[in-house]
Amino acid sequence: MSETPSTIANSPLETPPPQGQRAARFFAGVLWNWVGVALNIAIGLLLSPYIARKLGSERYGIWALVFSLVEYLWFFDLGFNTSVTQFVAKYRARNEPEQINRVINTGLVYFCGVAIVFALATLLVAWRGVALFKIADPVNREDFRILILIAGLGWALNFPLHFFSSCLDAFQRYDHLTRTWVAQLLIRSVGCSLLLYFGFGLKELGVAVVLGQLVGNGLAMLAFRSVFPAMRLSSLYMKFDLVKEMWSYGVHSFVANIANLLLSQGAPVMIGHFRLASFVGYYTFPSRLLGYSVEAVTRVGFVTRSNVVEMQAKGDEKAVYSLGIYLNRYCVTLFLPLVVFLLVYGTELLRRWVNGEFANACGPLLPVISLTTMFAVAGQFNSTSMLYGLSRHDRMAKGLLVEAVLGIIGIWLVLPHYGILGVAWVVGMLSVLNRGLYVPWLVCHALKSSFLGYMQGIYARPVLTAIPVLLLAQALKAAGVSGRSWVQLILMGAFTCTAFFLPAFFTCVTREHRRLMLDSVAGHLWRRKVATGA
Repeated sequence: MSETPSTIANSPLETPPPQGQRAARFFAGVLWNWVGVALNIAIGLLLSPYIARKLGSERYGIWALVFSLVEYLWFFDLGFNTSVTQFVAKYRARNEPEQINRVINTGLVYFCGVAIVFALATLLVAWRGVALFKIADPVNREDFRILILIAGLGWALNFPLHFFSSCLDAFQRYDHLTRTWVAQLLIRSVGCSLLLYFGFGLKELGVAVVLGQLVGNGLAMLAFRSVFPAMRLSSLYMKFDLVKEMWSYGVHSFVANIANLLLSQGAPVMIGHFRLASFVGYYTFPSRLLGYSVEAVTRVGFVTRSNVVEMQAKGDEKAVYSLGIYLNRYCVTLFLPLVVFLLVYGTELLRRWVNGEFANACGPLLPVISLTTMFAVAGQFNSTSMLYGLSRHDRMAKGLLVEAVLGIIGIWLVLPHYGILGVAWVVGMLSVLNRGLYVPWLVCHALKSSFLGYMQGIYARPVLTAIPVLLLAQALKAAGVSGRSWVQLILMGAFTCTAFFLPAFFTCVTREHRRLMLDSVAGHLWRRKVATGA
């Protein structure tokens, strides 16, 4: 007998854990996300310099520029991915599977329609976009156009499937999300490495990236079907009035998404327009280097959003303030050793890792990008996720848009005179003022709590712990550990991490969370001992 919406409504969902288990569940979700992040960092550290060396400065700049342009096609998301996560998480907390099916079916119809618009926009960009950028080699110009088509049409094909990752996020199934992400990473990285090794170029690399996305998103769809067996795809569940309700929430996310696109991709596109394509690579390479570690922070933010939705649904908003302090502090703590190392040995790392050309061009950018990223992104990304979870992200979205517009104006004024270093300063300082200060103020205002206490709780302990490590690393460099060899760089990297994380475990991590971490490690060792019969 076929199931109708009424019978689905009586099918119970997996009950969310009680409040006493929330910390352990949240910790497990973060750990699952960091498994994928660790793999991403390892792959990025190996693959990024390999791609840069094999492609050369101009073709690497084209590679970065094309994906910056394709990212703008997410304009057509219109905030609906955020709405899907919000609405599915809300109905899951209320144990309403019928409403979840309405969100799924309505959202899928919307995303399939958007995919068609996505594809048409790709054709337009490929047709007219190449004339906007300074690419001297005719072969590279043609590769630019073809890569736009491959990447853009691939994005359009993946757009409806990406919807299921948002659903898994709402169900807080980060184990499945991590597996699908790992599959995508492996296909993309192994594929690109092999293609470069055998002498293939930009077009073939684009196919490998699209294939990885397709496999990862397909696995996400299958995983969500297993997590939510009550899922049904039927026209009976399509409710066009739900589109208006989702839009009312998503419109602010849409503004924020547009602002984020301008913030993340505006600088590379403008650099590609005013300067040679190689300068796009010089600017984006240090950002990508930091981005692999920032990924660890943003993955925590994905866990934060759905947990805040659940807290709000259960009337537990007071815990959100403490959650924001602890999570942002831990993200700063994770990010600071990399900042310390790059401040002291960043240029030397690039010289050994890529080549002298990239070291001379990118080295001066590292202090600016690393410090501003630590303060504005690592320290406050969870605050952004909290505002989404609290449905108080309207003013944040407007602030991001103001930051983006001022950034575009600033880059236009600064780039011709001060080059990509001036661009880094403009982008970095605006991010500190908006995401580093204004966003946490919005969180504290929404929760009616102390702003100064919030900021001090996040930054004071990690920064005070890092200052002696930074001074000691600089003293060792002055004493002769100059970082001219891989041995010295690896030893100083290990020293920086050890010298920071050992005291930080006691100065930055709360007693309860230390106990959870130690219990988790002890439980793993005990299970391993039992399994081996030792």
